[in-house]
Amino acid sequence: MSDNIALKISKKIEVSKHLLCVTWLILFVIPSILAIGSFYYFKEEYIYFSKTDLINQAFDKIRTYNEMIVPEFFIQERIKEIKKLSQNQSLEDLKINIDQILCGETIFCMFFDKSADKVSIIKGNKSHNISVKFLKNYFNKLLKAYLNNDSSDNSNDLKNSQLLLGSALQSLFKTITTVTISKDKVSKNFSVLHGGELYFIFSSFENQNSDCSNFFAVMKGEDFNFRNMLKIQHKSFPEIRIVFREIDVYRILDEENGKIKPLIYSGIKQENDKLLIYAPASLIFTRHVLHDGKAEVNTKFGKKIPFIEYNIPIEKTKLYLKKLEKSLFFIHFILFLSSSIYFINISLFGFDPSLKFKTKIMIMTLVAAFFPFAIFTIGVYSFENFNLFINKKSIQHRAEIELQLSSQELNRYFSEIEDNMKQYVGELNELLEKTDLKADDILKKLDDIAKKVPVSKEILYLDPVPDSLKPIFPNNTPNTFIKEYPNCNSKELIDEQNEQMITKIPLRILELANEKIPERKEQNYIYVGNNRIKTNEISYILQYDGKLLPINDKAANIWYEVQQLHKKDSKNILGFYTAKFESRPILSFYLKNASIAQRGFSTTINNYVINYAFIPVEKSGSARIWEQSGIISEEDKTLCLKNPQSGIINLKDRIIIKKHNQKIPHLAVATIKELTPYNEKAFVIKILFYIVIYLFFILIFTNKLIDIIFIRPVKLLAENASAIAKGSDEWNCAINSGDEFEELNTSFKNLVTGLKERNILKNYVSEDAFSDIEKSESVKLLPSGEYIEATIVFSALKDYDKICLSISPQDSIKLLSKFMSIAEEITRNNGGSIDKIIGDTIMLVFRNNPNLPSHGLRAAKASLELVKKAKEASLPDLYTGIASGRVISGKIGSYSGKLDFTVIGNPVNSAARFKSEAKNGTEQTGIIISGETIGLTKGKAKVKFLRRVQIKGKTRQYNIYELIGIREESDSVEHRGKILERD
Repeated sequence: MSDNIALKISKKIEVSKHLLCVTWLILFVIPSILAIGSFYYFKEEYIYFSKTDLINQAFDKIRTYNEMIVPEFFIQERIKEIKKLSQNQSLEDLKINIDQILCGETIFCMFFDKSADKVSIIKGNKSHNISVKFLKNYFNKLLKAYLNNDSSDNSNDLKNSQLLLGSALQSLFKTITTVTISKDKVSKNFSVLHGGELYFIFSSFENQNSDCSNFFAVMKGEDFNFRNMLKIQHKSFPEIRIVFREIDVYRILDEENGKIKPLIYSGIKQENDKLLIYAPASLIFTRHVLHDGKAEVNTKFGKKIPFIEYNIPIEKTKLYLKKLEKSLFFIHFILFLSSSIYFINISLFGFDPSLKFKTKIMIMTLVAAFFPFAIFTIGVYSFENFNLFINKKSIQHRAEIELQLSSQELNRYFSEIEDNMKQYVGELNELLEKTDLKADDILKKLDDIAKKVPVSKEILYLDPVPDSLKPIFPNNTPNTFIKEYPNCNSKELIDEQNEQMITKIPLRILELANEKIPERKEQNYIYVGNNRIKTNEISYILQYDGKLLPINDKAANIWYEVQQLHKKDSKNILGFYTAKFESRPILSFYLKNASIAQRGFSTTINNYVINYAFIPVEKSGSARIWEQSGIISEEDKTLCLKNPQSGIINLKDRIIIKKHNQKIPHLAVATIKELTPYNEKAFVIKILFYIVIYLFFILIFTNKLIDIIFIRPVKLLAENASAIAKGSDEWNCAINSGDEFEELNTSFKNLVTGLKERNILKNYVSEDAFSDIEKSESVKLLPSGEYIEATIVFSALKDYDKICLSISPQDSIKLLSKFMSIAEEITRNNGGSIDKIIGDTIMLVFRNNPNLPSHGLRAAKASLELVKKAKEASLPDLYTGIASGRVISGKIGSYSGKLDFTVIGNPVNSAARFKSEAKNGTEQTGIIISGETIGLTKGKAKVKFLRRVQIKGKTRQYNIYELIGIREESDSVEHRGKILERD
C-alpha cells in the first residue's frame, strides 16, 4: 500500500457543521419540543377527561332544567306558590299576584267557595265575555264530586263531571280537543278562537275562607313571559343560561373551497377560564319561544333558536400533574445534554474511520430513533398515570354494575316471594280440608310460612270457622284470625284505613259469597268505623289474587298478599289468607342469600377494594331487623343519608356511589378505596425498565427490519406478477409499508382491477354503449349524440303488479330474471341491444346496420320470437309496442356526473304509447306496430288493422296494427303496398 493511500485512510471523515446542526435540530431539538408540547396537550386532555363525573352531573342538571323550562311544567310547579297566597286581600290584587307567580297575564281568574255556589270572575285586559252561569254549574258539579270522593280521580261521578266541564270549555274556547281539568294540575290545549295555546289552571288555596276557597284561571300562551320564567329558574340553576344561536340549513350544506363551513351548535367548548357545554333546549320550550304561544312563527328571532349554555369554571377541572411533569423534564434534559455532547464530538473530530459500515448504520439508527424514543418516553409516563385514572374509572363502573345487578336480583327475589306464596297457601288450603284438622297444625303452618318469607302479619278469614279452630279465633272478630310478627312489623307504617280495608274487604267477600247479607243492594261504599271504603276495591283485590298488592302509603312502601281458600273441585270460597310485607323484612331475607352477601359485601380488584352496604331510608320503616347489611362506616352512612338519592360522592381517599331503590326503599352503597398508595420509586424503576427494553428492541431488530422493508415486498410483487402472467385475475399482494413499495403495489392492484372491471362492465351495459366507450378517444367521456335510423321496442309482462302481490320477492326477482334472460338472447341474435330495464318493462333498440336486414324487420322478428319463447317458458302474457324513425343516439347526462348511453326522439315516445295501447287490448299477440315499421319490413310483416287512436302528446291520429307474424318472401310485396296506402 502506498504512503498516499495510507495517509488518506488515516484521515478523519469530515462532516459539514451546518448540515450537522440541521440534523441535530431535526432529530433532537424539534422532537423534544414536540414531546413536551404533547405532554401539555395530553395534560389538558387528562384534565378534561378526569372530570367526566362533573360533566355528567352537568348533563343531569341540563336534563332537569329542560324539564323545568317547559311552560306547562313550570306553571304546574308555580301552583304550589299560588296555594300559599292569602285571601285577605281584594280579588283584583289576588289576580295580580297570581299573574306574577305564573309569569304571565291570565285572561281571567275565577274564585269560588267550596261548592261553587258563590263565584267571582276577575277579567284581564285581553279577556272576552265569559258566562259566569255557564261555568258555575259545571264547577258546582265538579267540586261536589271532589268532596264526595275525597279528592280521588278514580270515581265515575268525578270523571263524568270532569268530562262535562272539559266539553264546556272546549265549546267556550274552541279548543282542538276536550279540556281535561283536574285539581292542582295544568292542562294545555290549542284554541282556534285565540289562535294559539291556552293553559287551564285549577286548584285550591291552603288557607281557605268561606268565599274564596278555590280558583280557576286561563292564560294564553302568547301572554306567558318566558324571560321572567328564566329569571326565576336562574336562582335554582345559576350556572345555566339560554343563548340564541343561528341555525341556517343552507349554510350547513354550502361548500366553500371544497370544505363544509363549520357550524357547531351542541357540544363542549373551552374558553380561557371556563368550560362551556351547549345543548339544545327542550323542543316544547323552543316551539313556545319561536311561536310565542301562537300558531304562526314569531319572525323577530329570525334564524335563531334557543340553546342551553352550561358554564363550568375551569378551576373545577384542573389537576396539576407536578410529579409527572418534573420527571418528564428531567429525562429530556439528560437526553438533550447527551445528544449535544455527541454532536459536538462529531463536529470537532468527525466519525471514527475504523468503524465498520454496519456499525455506522446502527449508530445512525439509534440517532434517528430518538424521535420515536422521545414520544415513547412521554407515552410511558402518560400511560402509567392515565392508566391509574382509567383503572379508577373502571373500578367505579364495576361497582355501579354490581349495584345494578344487586337491584335486579332483589326484584327477582320479590317475584319469587309471589311464586312461593302460592305454593305455601296451597299447602294451607289442603290442611284446612282435612277432617282431623287441629288448631296447632294451622298455627304451625302459619309459623312455617313466616320463616320462609318475610311476612310481618298474617290474617286468616274463614266462614264458617271449623269447630276445631274456634278456640284460636277471638270472640270480637269470630271469622278473623290475626297473627303478627313484631320483629318484622313497623308500627309507624300502619295506616288505619289501609289496615281496615285489607281486614274488612275479604270478610265482605265471604259474606257475599255465603249470602249472609239480607239486602243485596248496589253499594258504592262500605263503612268501617268512620272510614268509608270503596266497594270497587273488592274487584281490585281479587285481580291481585296471589300477587303482592302495593299500597300507596305516604309513610312507607308496604304490600299485601291476598289469596282465596276454596274447596277442591269447587268454586265455593272457604275463606281468605292475607299477609303483610314491609321493605326491611324483604331486604333482610334477601341479604341472607344474596350473591353480594356470599362474597362478604366486599370485592378486591387490582389495588382497590369495594365495600357494599344497604342503608335503610325514611320510607323503609324502623323495624330493627336489618343486620349484616354490609360494610360501611358511620361517617359514610351519615354522608349518604344527608341526601338519600342516587349519586356519587368524591372524597380525598375514597369514592362513594349511591343507588336509590324506590320500589323497595333503600340506598345501595358502594365505597371504593385504594389498598396501597401510589409508589413513585416503583414507577421510576418501571419506566427505566421500559426504556431498556425499547433500546434492546431497536438494536436487535435493526438488521432484520432492513431485510423486511426491502426484500419481502420485492418477493411478494414478483410472485403475484408471475401469477398474473400465468392467467390469474386476482392480485393478492398486501403491502402496508407506507413507502414506494406500497404505492407500486397499489398501482399493480389498480391495473389488475381495471382489467377485471373492463370485462365485468360488458355484463352491465349494452353492447352499443360499451362499443361507444371503447371508441372514445377522450379519457373523460362527455355528453354527445348523433341522428340515426332505428326501431324501438317496449315490451312488458302483463299484470305483473298483481302477480307480485301473490308471490314472494324472491319469486318475483326470478320471474323478471327469466324474462330478461330470454329477451337478452333473442335481442342479441337479431342484431339489437337492450337499452334499459324499467321495472317490468325492457326497452330494445335495433339500429340501422348495412350488413344486416332492416332494423324494422329485425325488431318485428325479435318481438314475435319473444312472445313465443315467453309462452314456452310459462311466463305471463306480454304487451309490446314497436315504432321506427329517426332518433338521437348518444351519451346523455351530466358533464361531471353520471352518463347514460341511450336514444331519444318521437319513435321512443310512440313505442312506449303503443305498449300502453297493447296493455288494454285483447289482441292475439299483444304486439302493436307502427306503419313506419311495417314499411321497413318490406311487406314481410303479417298485420291486422286495429283502429285509429290519438296517442298522448300527439295532435293527429295514428293507425295502429297488430303484428301477427312474418310472411314468406313470395307474398310480402303485395301486402306491403296495401298497408302503406292505408297508413
